[in-house]
Amino acid sequence: MKLKSILASFIIFQSVLCWVSLAIAAAQPLTPRAVTASAYIERGNSWFTKGENERALADYDLAIASDPGHAGAYYNRALSRYRMKDYERAISDFTRAIQLNPRYIEAYGERSAARYALGDLDGVISDLSKVIELDPRLAIAWNNRGLARSGKGDHQGALADFDRAIKLDPRRAVFYDNRGVARSRIGDFSGAISDHTQAIKLKPDFVEAWNDRGAARQFKGDLDGALADYNQAIKLDPRFADAWFNRATYWKANGNLERAEADFTQAIELKPYWADAYGQRGLMRLLSDRDGEAEKDFARCLALNKNLKQSLDRLIAEAKQQLFCNPKPEQTGGKK
Repeated sequence: MKLKSILASFIIFQSVLCWVSLAIAAAQPLTPRAVTASAYIERGNSWFTKGENERALADYDLAIASDPGHAGAYYNRALSRYRMKDYERAISDFTRAIQLNPRYIEAYGERSAARYALGDLDGVISDLSKVIELDPRLAIAWNNRGLARSGKGDHQGALADFDRAIKLDPRRAVFYDNRGVARSRIGDFSGAISDHTQAIKLKPDFVEAWNDRGAARQFKGDLDGALADYNQAIKLDPRFADAWFNRATYWKANGNLERAEADFTQAIELKPYWADAYGQRGLMRLLSDRDGEAEKDFARCLALNKNLKQSLDRLIAEAKQQLFCNPKPEQTGGKK
């Protein structure tokens, strides 16, 4: 069974563009370069809000060319690059904005999101620690740092951060769900179930919370409760692949290979590059004496993620041992 990916729950900071203010202009006379840069920023912001990322980017380029010391221009260009998934250059621009304004809290927060997208958890923790230093009341910063810490295996540190996030904002369902996942990872399934239940109370259509509570219940041995939660998650969002995958593990645990295979197949259809799902479906096919189909799934699994080879080999060996110890009647001639 799988818990949610640690990258799934990172909450992006509220991206507030650097808007040129007439009040600022009146209070602080602008140089001709700054006036020109401000005009480009205003037009770039207009393109950005319309989703015209390339045009916005071009205007921010012109703003920076006009006034290379304008931190807001770098910040806005970084937001455009982030939206376009150009994370490395977004980080470069956020960094330049921070160099020009070391207390630019939004730039630290958004840079942490870009670093998260690239899997740089140490960088995420560093940025969010700075955000917390600048404003310890930001619940989102505590939550996001908790996710990064959990991703590095520091589950106790993650729990402390989630606790603080919940204390600051006790009505945010996702904070409880994230803490529940962290609790599952240290084996506190009762605590996890309590947190996921609270998340569901706050947000009854929270698909991830239903799925995560199902996983915690399954780990605890409450298979009926797990199935009910997976069914509800699928009912709320039939395109949520994780719930199909987890329900497949329920069928697998109950020996229903046909249903397990069907649910793993559905997960694959929704997420065609999910290596684990191919590996698990292959095991169902192997146990159903369909070696050829199983081998295709195993090959696809390893093509997508070669790091799974050791664990997959172990699971295949266990499945073959199970077949050897429990041959089907037709393999021994059947009952007389």
